[in-house]
Amino acid sequence: MTVATVDVETAAAWLRAGEAVLIDVREADEFAAARIDGAILAPLSAMPAAWEALDLPADRRIIVMCLRGGRSHQVCAFVGPTGPEGQPLFNLTGGIQDWRAAGLPIIEA
Repeated sequence: MTVATVDVETAAAWLRAGEAVLIDVREADEFAAARIDGAILAPLSAMPAAWEALDLPADRRIIVMCLRGGRSHQVCAFVGPTGPEGQPLFNLTGGIQDWRAAGLPIIEA
């Protein structure tokens, strides 16, 4: 299955504009150490229950992220090309590592 991707600059613009929601599939300890503001934790280790428990807005893109993009790609491939309400689903290319490298804001413990 082909997974749609989004780069960190575009994702940041969508998030600033309120056009997307960000799902972080890293583990809780990783999320606690460093996260992107507004990200919702849904660990890969808790899938599919963590995904099913999400209350995702129908009118926003869904961006799935992890450290580098591997785990988030797995989730996107499992979920499919759209969210539960038909929202477009995107894997964040390079994950939080590329986000940090681009100088975008991160909340760190």
